[in-house]
Amino acid sequence: MAEAGFPPSVIGYVSLFYARNELTLRYAIFMALVTIAGALSAIAAFFIVQISGTPFHGFQWLFIIEGLPTILTAIVVALFMTRGPGDARFLTPEERKFVIERLRPEGGPTEIDCNTVKAQIKLAFTDVQVYVYLLMLFCASITFNALNFFLPTLIKQLGYTSVQAQLMVVPTLLIATVCMTFNSWASDRYQTRAWNLMIAHIISIIGLIGMIATDAKNPSLYPLRYFFTVILACGSYSVLPICYSWFSCNTLGQYKRNVSVAIILSLANFGAVIGVQIYPVTDAPAFINGNVICLSAVLVQVILVIGMKLYLDSLNMKRDLAILAKHNYKYDCELKNNKKRLREIAMKLVENEPKFDEVLCDRHPNWRYIT
Repeated sequence: MAEAGFPPSVIGYVSLFYARNELTLRYAIFMALVTIAGALSAIAAFFIVQISGTPFHGFQWLFIIEGLPTILTAIVVALFMTRGPGDARFLTPEERKFVIERLRPEGGPTEIDCNTVKAQIKLAFTDVQVYVYLLMLFCASITFNALNFFLPTLIKQLGYTSVQAQLMVVPTLLIATVCMTFNSWASDRYQTRAWNLMIAHIISIIGLIGMIATDAKNPSLYPLRYFFTVILACGSYSVLPICYSWFSCNTLGQYKRNVSVAIILSLANFGAVIGVQIYPVTDAPAFINGNVICLSAVLVQVILVIGMKLYLDSLNMKRDLAILAKHNYKYDCELKNNKKRLREIAMKLVENEPKFDEVLCDRHPNWRYIT
């Protein structure tokens, strides 16, 4: 309960300081730190719980050694935490002004009245996209948490001891972190979300099908099954930062974004309830049921990603056409077959007009969704 507000706060707070074309890589760095910390803490935890001959048990030392630095760090962060760039203590007055002005066309943080805040909060609960992103992240949470908890268990089935399995988790997570960071960088570089998610899902599908199809009791296939485990980790870990970025980028208005992030991440975490139960020891060594559940979750995500991309593409097209009609611009066959050119013309026509509306936020006709 105490930790529930941490991920939404990080996702929302980072979005106050960076533009839409910069968010995915920042979220990937955050997830990379979480992943690497998980790999190192697993090893540290194994040795900490062996502590004996003291007034405390090993598991009590685990809480002390890993918990105390977290508490001290939280106190330090709290001293520097601000509401946003407008009062950030770690920025100069000139830097604060620069950040605010830079993000203003994207619906960055501004001083708005209580009525606007209420309108944005209401939109967060009534926007159907919020619930699609919620279901998308719910499914992603199943696979992510399953791997997060059971990766050592899966690797141990490949002929390793418990200590060796913990050690073999480290290269798996490091490779997954590199893939996640690269995919996130490409997402920001080319301003795409759906295609990068599809790449991650295809990688996950390959890993899961490989684990289902290979004989878990054949020692000669252990290296191949380890390879498929690494592939699965690469795909599953790459999904989260892009999902975070997708709904953060496409939700305009500081308060609507904050509430939407809280709704999505809080409810999506129920996927962890499923994820931490789908690889019981009784299903070892093949874990067919767990792999099938993960595969089903990935396939649902594929359907949602395709549907969301088509929906956002249609919204972008309607808005571009509305702009052309408003400015009496001729819409011919050439523009009909060239969406990129259509968008360039529409942007040119509205470059001197307001890019968003504080109340309607991302429903403003000049706003374009990232797909």
